[in-house]
Amino acid sequence: MRMLLMVLLGCALHSRSWASDPIDVVILCDAGYPPYSYAEGDEAKGLYTDILRTAFTRMPGYRVHIRPVPWARGLAEVASGRAFALYPPYYRPGARPWMDYSRPILKEKVVVFVRSELARKRPIERFPLAYGDLHIGVNRGFMSIDDQDYKNMLATGALKQSYANDNRTNLARLYHGRIDVYINDRLSVQWELDQMQREGVFARNDLSWLVEGPWLSGEAAYLGYTRLNASAYPYKPKFMQLLDKVLAELERDGSIERLAKSYDLVNPLYSPGDGI
Repeated sequence: MRMLLMVLLGCALHSRSWASDPIDVVILCDAGYPPYSYAEGDEAKGLYTDILRTAFTRMPGYRVHIRPVPWARGLAEVASGRAFALYPPYYRPGARPWMDYSRPILKEKVVVFVRSELARKRPIERFPLAYGDLHIGVNRGFMSIDDQDYKNMLATGALKQSYANDNRTNLARLYHGRIDVYINDRLSVQWELDQMQREGVFARNDLSWLVEGPWLSGEAAYLGYTRLNASAYPYKPKFMQLLDKVLAELERDGSIERLAKSYDLVNPLYSPGDGI
């Protein structure tokens, strides 16, 4: 009898150990979207990575592995069901019917950046009406600016808009006066400014030529899950539910805000309120 009890106890302990083993989950991330999501070697970095890793520490039932990939490849793998999830897509249910979405991770802030000598002469907080006759730069593929006055001014020629491939090119154009205004995501621009200062393109601790103007509405980023190949991801419903719960907790307790602030430049940009 004693031997039987020991055997049963051993089986129960083994069963409990087996049942408590965390589930391995692989999530893809964009390898080229700093400072939100990027790669250093094979390691995932960035603000969204920090937020999600913090969330995963509160999900002990899962062992999450993050793998950086080029964005187009990541989308293709999720679209085909070969990958479970990818971050950080925007909410595009019409264009991506094969994707489910988490709770928003963070809303990005689109900001108007202006050459400081122009900001001294214009009430730049009045966007876009105070920007007549100026040349505005944006990135190719950038989200459209959903402001009817802006669209009307472009249509009538009251504003000129041109495109470049990336932050670095447009910031160089702004610095040299080839454009007057640059509109893009705030943290992305700050990250690139910091890189350019580190490389000596701009003087360290001197951004007096640049003013951070009004904030425009931005878009939220998500963790996007595949809707296909469900048998490969039987844990998906519970994982989605738990992650949404944890992200809500991180928002309530201020963790997400603290992580976002850690990505601001140490020396903030001049703003209209700085007396320039």
